[in-house]
Amino acid sequence: VVVVGSGVIGLTIACKLQETGKYRVSIVAENTPCELPAEAKESTDWASPWAGAHWRAWADNQNTELQDIETRTYLEMLEIARQNSTAGISIAQGTDLFENLPGGKPWYKSIVHNPVEISTEDLPNDVVYGLQYTTLLINVPVYIRYLRNRFLSLGGKITKQRIEHIQDALQFVPNYLAAATLPIVVNCTGLGSRNLGGVNDNMLYPVRGQTLLVNAPAVRCTITRVGKCFGYVIPRGDGTVIIGGTADKHQWDCQPSAKDSKTIISRALSLEPALLPINQKTMTEKQKIKALEALIISTNVGLRPMRNGSVRIEAVKSLNKNGSLFNLVHCYGHGGFGYQSSLGYAEKILNLINH
Repeated sequence: VVVVGSGVIGLTIACKLQETGKYRVSIVAENTPCELPAEAKESTDWASPWAGAHWRAWADNQNTELQDIETRTYLEMLEIARQNSTAGISIAQGTDLFENLPGGKPWYKSIVHNPVEISTEDLPNDVVYGLQYTTLLINVPVYIRYLRNRFLSLGGKITKQRIEHIQDALQFVPNYLAAATLPIVVNCTGLGSRNLGGVNDNMLYPVRGQTLLVNAPAVRCTITRVGKCFGYVIPRGDGTVIIGGTADKHQWDCQPSAKDSKTIISRALSLEPALLPINQKTMTEKQKIKALEALIISTNVGLRPMRNGSVRIEAVKSLNKNGSLFNLVHCYGHGGFGYQSSLGYAEKILNLINH
């Protein structure tokens, strides 16, 4: 098997396949997680390094398939957090605030641990519902390096190389020429599938996301507000915190926006005053923004790989350049919910390949 792409989806699938002992797996990717942070020079169209991230359900109350995938990921990530302190996943309290509830109370209230509805008198202005629960914080640079190192420790191989056509991946399939069964190529190239030869999926489009990484060791819990004043605060467990964010559809511009940064800071401070380690009672809004600007470590812009309709999960027989068959499995288009669904989707792909 060769997995094309080494974002969180590709790495997780590669690990799942390698863990079975049934498959010899390699990864080929233009961008790969570096072992040391100083080596990292991530591309803005490689979504995984720019994520927050935390577990907060993306599925709506009608999407039972994605609900199941996110539930599986939640439960498995809880186990990873409990068993491996170096994986970059930590258990924390999460708070979700909703400005409206068009589909009713969130479905995940029934599956998360320790759910507590926030009383109406404790809700911020223009918020109609709030839920606190046990969730997971994902220190993204640490976690994707953990997946990389786990895959290598299981005997996997990673080749850093750009391919122009999906057929080119076949040269990286372990023992391809000697294989008695059809080789398997798993396409996890995210937004790259728009221009990858043999795929060229025009249903994919970017959703630009800007976040700020700030130094705020006092913040221990994650909080998200859903609605017109959308914003989130996600501690990484190492004293740094991601605050965000934007979701600009069909926007390819990866230059940081000063206007976006000011909006992000203002909304984040309204969600979590502890971002500033000073008394703010006498401070104006402008002074607060300036104070938090001084704590910014980096401004991050990435492109989420969104797809019209849904994530593409499909297995097809495809022809190589010489006319021979190979199995092609697609798993891409996860938009802004890759991490919180990654383990569930990997299980789905494993079952698809097994059968």
